[in-house]
Amino acid sequence: MNTNHEDFQCDNCIPNKTIGFSFDGIAGRPSTYRKGGPQPFPAYGVCPRCDGYGNQQHQHTHEHEVDSMGDTNTKTDKKVIGVDIGTGFISCAEKEGDEIVFRKIRDAFFKLNPSKFLEGSANQFGETMLKNSGAYYVKIDGTLHVLGDDAFKFANLFHQECLRPMSKGVLNPQQPVSNIMVSELVKAVAGRSTSPDDVLYYCVPAEPIDADFDIEYHKQILGGVFSELGYKNVNVMTEGLAVVYSELADTQYTGIGISFGAGMCNIVYAFMGIPVFAFSLSKGGDWIDEHAAKHTDETNNVVTAVKEKADFSLYDTTNGIQKAVSIYYESLLNYVVDQFKELYEKTPKKKLPNVQQEMPIVVSGGTSLVLGFVEKLKELTDEGFPVPISEVKHAKEPLFAVSNGLYQAAKIAANI
Repeated sequence: MNTNHEDFQCDNCIPNKTIGFSFDGIAGRPSTYRKGGPQPFPAYGVCPRCDGYGNQQHQHTHEHEVDSMGDTNTKTDKKVIGVDIGTGFISCAEKEGDEIVFRKIRDAFFKLNPSKFLEGSANQFGETMLKNSGAYYVKIDGTLHVLGDDAFKFANLFHQECLRPMSKGVLNPQQPVSNIMVSELVKAVAGRSTSPDDVLYYCVPAEPIDADFDIEYHKQILGGVFSELGYKNVNVMTEGLAVVYSELADTQYTGIGISFGAGMCNIVYAFMGIPVFAFSLSKGGDWIDEHAAKHTDETNNVVTAVKEKADFSLYDTTNGIQKAVSIYYESLLNYVVDQFKELYEKTPKKKLPNVQQEMPIVVSGGTSLVLGFVEKLKELTDEGFPVPISEVKHAKEPLFAVSNGLYQAAKIAANI
């Protein structure tokens, strides 16, 4: 199909501009917001209207997939939104018309230092270039900071690592501009409040059982970010419970929800929408990337790029990076299952629901997207798991399950 044909062009994006190199690496793939389009998105991100294909056919397909999430409530003027602030991505879910619309941006930034990276090319790669290309950036004390997916691409170009405003699921204390970066990235996907009646839910990790960091500080800072954007009715929920709210309505919100994120894993065992117990672990996709990179003498970004390829499988260990990544994936999955078993055994029996029926495990998050992930987890829970399991499955939209669950909670709170 010719995606550049005018008759089939998406009404929300235009082909990317190439400034000496291709930002998205896919020739002709649209990735820049078309002014006046219905769904704004960050420069060089993936258009939420057509999934980055640039044509009306994929645009209609995407709309159908969004519709399948189901939301037939009556119209309301108040904004109801769920925002997932993860270590790897920030995403949101809200209703636009008759659809639940999802948006996301990579939770990363890259500091452009002309004296270090741009010798003799400051004019070409300076602020004028960023403005002309539509790249998403902020200027702090005279220094340019490229944000979102653009940061990842610039970092790869210069063989450097992206900087993260989040670390292991919470604001990164090693980055003094973390609050500013998170605020800008949240604004890019969620926008400002439009009414005092708007309802917003955001997520925080459950209490970690293998690390010592301050969830309360993180929660208060993020609450302040949303207040600065004008939101009055701001609420919080743990990530794992948000997955349950998103995916397990058909089991009366009973089951195990796991969010496998970049910075950590969040797990909840819920019965009828009430957490029996919830916990987080300080290992996630970044932990896999860091250890695989160390053992293959590659940068974390290179390992991440290999892992995020559509055909990457945990059962394919034909090269060094793939083998290393697969080894650490298995280690992570074993760790999650072992920690669940241990916490279950420590929980007083009177606090455990007296039920015998099987229940599902639903997984979400970018770390869970590799081929073979669900199968590997199923192998670990088939025998010796303390809760009878009916199935292990992916969320319908793994990257947006948390934000969708937060949206569902906000919808309940808003009485719509």
